[in-house]
Amino acid sequence: MVKIAVIGCGMVAEEMHLPAFTSIPGASVTALVDVDPKALNRMGDRYGIKARYADYRRMLRKEPVDAVSVCTPNYLHAQMTVDCCRAGKYVLVEKPAATSLAEIQRMKAAADKAGVFVMVEQYHRFVATNERARSVVQSGILGKVTGFHACLRAGGPARWAPDSKWFWKKSQAFGGALADLGIHIIDTVRWITGKEIRSVQCVTSKIGRRGDVEDNAVLTATTADGLVGTVDVSWTQVPGRLAIEVYCENGLLETVGYKFLRATMTEPRAEVTFDVPKESPTGGPFKYFVECVRTGRRPFVDIVEGGRSLAVVIAAYDSAASGGTARVRY
Repeated sequence: MVKIAVIGCGMVAEEMHLPAFTSIPGASVTALVDVDPKALNRMGDRYGIKARYADYRRMLRKEPVDAVSVCTPNYLHAQMTVDCCRAGKYVLVEKPAATSLAEIQRMKAAADKAGVFVMVEQYHRFVATNERARSVVQSGILGKVTGFHACLRAGGPARWAPDSKWFWKKSQAFGGALADLGIHIIDTVRWITGKEIRSVQCVTSKIGRRGDVEDNAVLTATTADGLVGTVDVSWTQVPGRLAIEVYCENGLLETVGYKFLRATMTEPRAEVTFDVPKESPTGGPFKYFVECVRTGRRPFVDIVEGGRSLAVVIAAYDSAASGGTARVRY
């Protein structure tokens, strides 16, 4: 039995981590941590978890857990992850994994020294549509990738987490729509295309009045082999849109939402709409994490991969601040 502690009882734990972990055979959530006693007791009562703590360090000293899920505001991810690794625990940390590349290096070093791993919860890598899109690109049927366009637009945390005020504070969130949604779509584009982004030009804007972070961003990305693509994200565009277009030598591959995948080929001229499984063969990020803990297998979306996507986001912020092109340094 893989015993798991969840640190942070906010929206992402309530909607994703706790329902998933408590439904996985061979896994058990045995401890919860949150500084808010109301949130802590609400989730503890709902899932019948008796071990409840306000201080995660005390939990690490007292609870014999195998792994920890870090679901706190972004600025807390790094130190909590480092402490959990030092305590010999495997870690699943929410995206973005950290707020700087120096933090990423600290997290990696702590995990390596303790002989554990850190997995980043980049959920979109476990969406069946994206997994199938990656396999189509890798098959070579469309030829080499020549460019991409991607977007992730939504109503923002005002809609999905209205009580989580930290999303709007740069000191706690590190950024707005780019840090929240951009990390998802950038990571997905990197993974599907197999291309590493080496420089970006980015423009951000703040349409809403709340907080001190951006709520819209558009960036142009140049890959290591000279391809150019675009990414745009928004917290203000409703009803929203999630779409990825991958242009190749022999046509276009496009995803829309979580279910639609189509290839439009030029030689021979054909249009193919792919059947997509209802769920990932991995069972999703939480089941996959448990399996990696159980077997000791290193996850394919580890702290290094999480850091590479974070590096693109950091470069985008540098570009927006300077008005010029920023190199991705990782």
